Amino acid sequence: MNYKYYAKSNPIETVKEHTDKLLENLEILKRTYGSKIVQVIDMPEDRFWQLMEIICKYHDAGKVYSGFQNAIRKAIGEPLLVTKFNNEQLKHEQISPMFVPYKEYELTKTERKLVYQAIYYHHERNNTIHIDADLLKEIIEEDMKPNIPQIENELKIKVPELKTTYLGIVEGQARITEFDDIYKDYCIMKGLLHRLDHCSSAWIPVENETSDEISEFVEGFMKEQDFEPNDLQQFARANKNKNVIVIGSTGMGKTEGALLWSNSDKTFFILPLRISINAIYDRIKETIGYKHVGLLHSTAIDYLNEKNEEDEFEKIDQARNLYEKITTCTIDQVFPFVFKYRGYEKIYATLSYSKVVIDEIQAYSPEIVAVILKGLQMINNLNGKFMVMTATLPRIYKEKLDEMGIKFEYNEFIKDTVRHKIQLVDSGIEQDIEEIKENAKNKKVLIIVNTINKAIELYEKLKHEDVNLLHSRFIQTDRSEKEGKIKEFSKNRNEAGIWITTQIVEASLDIDFDMLYTEMSSLDSLFQRLGRCYRSREYSGNMPNVKIYIKETSGVGYIYDKEIYEKSIEILKSYNGKILKENVKIDLVDKLYSKEILQETEFYKKFKKAFRILDNIIDYDTSKKDAQHILRNIDNIDVIPKNIYDENLDLFDKYENEKEKKKKYELKRKIDKLFISINSKNKWKLSNFIIECPYIKEKYIIDTKYDREIGLLLEADEGYSIDSREL
Repeated sequence: MNYKYYAKSNPIETVKEHTDKLLENLEILKRTYGSKIVQVIDMPEDRFWQLMEIICKYHDAGKVYSGFQNAIRKAIGEPLLVTKFNNEQLKHEQISPMFVPYKEYELTKTERKLVYQAIYYHHERNNTIHIDADLLKEIIEEDMKPNIPQIENELKIKVPELKTTYLGIVEGQARITEFDDIYKDYCIMKGLLHRLDHCSSAWIPVENETSDEISEFVEGFMKEQDFEPNDLQQFARANKNKNVIVIGSTGMGKTEGALLWSNSDKTFFILPLRISINAIYDRIKETIGYKHVGLLHSTAIDYLNEKNEEDEFEKIDQARNLYEKITTCTIDQVFPFVFKYRGYEKIYATLSYSKVVIDEIQAYSPEIVAVILKGLQMINNLNGKFMVMTATLPRIYKEKLDEMGIKFEYNEFIKDTVRHKIQLVDSGIEQDIEEIKENAKNKKVLIIVNTINKAIELYEKLKHEDVNLLHSRFIQTDRSEKEGKIKEFSKNRNEAGIWITTQIVEASLDIDFDMLYTEMSSLDSLFQRLGRCYRSREYSGNMPNVKIYIKETSGVGYIYDKEIYEKSIEILKSYNGKILKENVKIDLVDKLYSKEILQETEFYKKFKKAFRILDNIIDYDTSKKDAQHILRNIDNIDVIPKNIYDENLDLFDKYENEKEKKKKYELKRKIDKLFISINSKNKWKLSNFIIECPYIKEKYIIDTKYDREIGLLLEADEGYSIDSREL
């Protein structure tokens, strides 16, 4: 009896159709980046591509199993096959390797191991079923052998004598790990199969085949602006085939330098904050005019929708499948591969023929930097290239890369522009409230503090003035509106007033104020804050334009490491009342983050501990979701203020009752914009005020005050506010 062998139910697709799509994508991959991919492979180029073709042809052959076919047939409403076997007894990828005619392809023992394991593990399931050899023999005899002619005819493959002996090459101690000589080859083969399979299932080409080179667009853009490439940009372009670390002042054109370095290669642009990613995405796509760029972070779909971009769902699918020439993304979208979660090879193999740009590395915690540096080591091991570009670089990070034996070109490009004259104030900001009010009559005044509660406290003291407040404890719709307002305020040189913010503005918003009043923080964070004042202007005044308050400082000990904070003050004291030049900032951060200074600090202990953990990770011991959670280093919950929830009950009801998938998704996006992310410790401290949202799992309603000008107040029974770290 002849019948179709189905691969998928939605949309309906046969095994042959899906396999043909993989083979088409394999050709695209070979055309676009084939020469780079084979550089890391320890076998002849032609043989590698032949093995990849075999892997693609046979990866889903196990779907001919009647148990799998009946699962699809049931889903699409077709008559079930008469069989005693079911899809719960084993999974299709576990039997696919036995269909490979290894004798016909003259596979060596090593090649069989590579091909078999790439296929056997191309679905990394949380609970892989252990194969019962006796059951498998029964399936071969009763379910496979009678149908071999039909299998060969429909799938257009050659089927060998089916045996169970392949199990000894794939399971248990046979599994390939980083200690095997063929580990690199395996990572590339298995990782590319993941890419090809996922893209083919989504009907997306595996790579954008554009011939547009980003470096040409950057050069054209600079020519239109009548800019000649500066020293930093020339250095980046000259070292496009090497790993690079660049330190550059604000306004040095680091972004253009990174794009010149990327040249015509596939590139991942990684920044600390989503708003920074959005800005880089816009700069590349709209300002420079290069269209082949993707946006990848947790709220990317909302940003594209707000910009009224066409086909935003398709663009998100493309970004998730790493299709574009350039992908702008947050670290948790790419660097979880360091944890070697199940299926990590998909990202890792892609990075082997890509370039990775890490922007503002000093903005991450020591544990996250350890992950980044470990990732750069792994990328380097597979012949990928990286560029670290930053305004300041802690010395221990550079020394760690040296210690790991990674070669890179290093240079500093510092403007000698005078932008800041600082004053250290031995009190809290409250002391200068009257001065702030006076300055705000004709200047743009920015106040940056370390905690949200401190920001709210100052807002209450100044709220009768022309003052605005921005921090992370606003619902997304209100926060987006405020971010737009502060940027417009900054651009309008005729407008004066006060903005109070937290460190949310340090590296995320392109704003320029006349006067900065800030709580002390660590030096690297502090110098980022200074970049929001006289951002690209020369300062010639006699009075300080930056006042730094070193007493009654919020957030010390849980946002900023106490020892780093105290050492930062100590180092900065000799510059009190003086001009702080850009090269001095670089030197001070370098000094602060040296082994000599940090040796006994908790900061350095965390950094070293993170590396010990990363160096001893057990392969495939975690899921991607868990790895992302670790990397984000955030244990947050999403809450909606009760007054906002009550105002939007109709929206929740519509979501609950909507049956159409796309409309339900649109409603969910609107709902998500009404939530705020807070530290999960508040769930327990405020247990009397928090209940589960009845409409959406793992989201909560919080019955404390929310004000569109102040944000969410976290008030405990005793009447005090609980500090929440700004994230």
